[in-house]
Amino acid sequence: GTQLTLRTFHVGGAASGSATESQLLAKFGGIVKLEDMRFVERKHNDEMVKIVLGRSGEAKIVDEKTGNTIIANNIPYGAHLSVKDGQKIEKGDVICTWDPFNAVILTEQAGKIVFENIIEGITFREESDEQTGHKEKVTIDSKDKTKIPSIKIVDKKGETVKEYNIPVGSHIVIDDKDNVDAGTILVKIPRVTSRNRDITGGLPRVT
Repeated sequence: GTQLTLRTFHVGGAASGSATESQLLAKFGGIVKLEDMRFVERKHNDEMVKIVLGRSGEAKIVDEKTGNTIIANNIPYGAHLSVKDGQKIEKGDVICTWDPFNAVILTEQAGKIVFENIIEGITFREESDEQTGHKEKVTIDSKDKTKIPSIKIVDKKGETVKEYNIPVGSHIVIDDKDNVDAGTILVKIPRVTSRNRDITGGLPRVT
């Protein structure tokens, strides 16, 4: 495939038969060793997938005979992990796949969605998706700096278990009051524009 600027990552173009998915392939055969890997299993297109929640997880390939690490690959946040710890893999096997067009913010816990400061005309505008015609809320740069759009996850008692600040230019793909499972995508941030923005964990940019 074509090499990206990311180390050891390849875009799965002709090889995967689909340019809409990027994938990391094993450069060597060996045994997979997952380190610091946080993921959640959930249904996606009728199959169970492992969705990576952490940013520091690594999939190492170790030599079957010596146990020495041959290569260590960082697994991107939001990627679908295709291997499990201790699995034997061959060169060219898929380790993980991800969306090349969008960075994402995922829920780490199940709960109910509560929108905060997500106000039409002030912190977001509605845009129609060109492909689907589906209306999406796209966050905009608000003149009112006190209004930082965020999405809270609340538990059954109504207590906030997690809160995500939503950066400018994000497409919010869930609705207020939705019930979500861990690993649900809350927002997609088009990668074309996300290069200039800090999207680490959905934190607001400090200006």
